[in-house]
Amino acid sequence: MIEYEDKTCFGCGEGNPRGLQLKLKYDPDTKTAYGEYTAGQDLEGPPNIIHAGILAAILDETMIMVNKNMEVVALTGEITVRYLQPAFIEENLYIRGWHVKKNKRVIENRAEIENEMGKIVARAKGKYLEVDEIPQPE
Repeated sequence: MIEYEDKTCFGCGEGNPRGLQLKLKYDPDTKTAYGEYTAGQDLEGPPNIIHAGILAAILDETMIMVNKNMEVVALTGEITVRYLQPAFIEENLYIRGWHVKKNKRVIENRAEIENEMGKIVARAKGKYLEVDEIPQPE
């Protein structure tokens, strides 16, 4: 797995106290990242519902984790999210993301978030642009 120097990533960085601090696992046989997440009140959008942008960030981070574990350095090029029903604050969510295909330097992945009832609350498809290294500001 590729390790980045920056531990302050909003999605998975252990050193970011305001981030999601997602703890995802990876199955190399199926090229699938998966995990659980429970959002607190600070991530609320409408009353008792997780903000849609947070769900998008979780889906994106899950697809990025697939790339990292496939030892590909890639940046988000495009993400399309479909919200199917509300995801509630303090509800256990189950996350899964998987590799679909790679065409030259474009990687396509998918991800979904399921609630405690087994219903998909959001799903995404993403295109990631492979880079030789993470660009740094000048």
